[in-house]
Amino acid sequence: MENYFRTFIGLPFSVKAEFLEARQDLIASLPDERISWVDPERYHVTLRFLGDTEQSLIGKIGNSLAAGITLPERTSLKLNGLGSFGPEKRPRVLWIGFEESGLFELMKSQVDQALKSCGIFPVEQPFRAHLTLGRIRSLKNLQRYNRTVEEMHQEFKSSVVFDKLVFFRSILSSRGPEYQVLKALHFRE
Repeated sequence: MENYFRTFIGLPFSVKAEFLEARQDLIASLPDERISWVDPERYHVTLRFLGDTEQSLIGKIGNSLAAGITLPERTSLKLNGLGSFGPEKRPRVLWIGFEESGLFELMKSQVDQALKSCGIFPVEQPFRAHLTLGRIRSLKNLQRYNRTVEEMHQEFKSSVVFDKLVFFRSILSSRGPEYQVLKALHFRE
């Protein structure tokens, strides 16, 4: 796979100290569970996961995004508490949603249109903008997990700022993925 990069397009953001404190409390509340926690330095909302992408397309994708996206103003959005993806008895992802979805839907639509010009067509699957906090490998105590998520739901209600759209390369390693910026498009001030 030397001629391919694993890529995705996302909206990165940073979180405030109060969020990081709540995250630490959440991790401490689930000490025996096998959860791969996402490093806060890698927080983003994925608009489109492309997976293995031919290196010869990287420049074309970056140029198509730059030409096809109307960049919004820098935007602050409020987080909307904790949730899980996956079956109720076997959740797979611990995530946080957002109170408003308009920015994400608009940006995803424009990304999908820009990618069409590169021969990459939209995937028919539901889209729900979220921040992945952790990937659940296994749970020893499902009841405690559910109780903790319910009790800590309100702790994750702060706001975050979105100021760019990024075309990323994801390099997998035993320490977790490393993200390399292939193209960054900065929002208007």
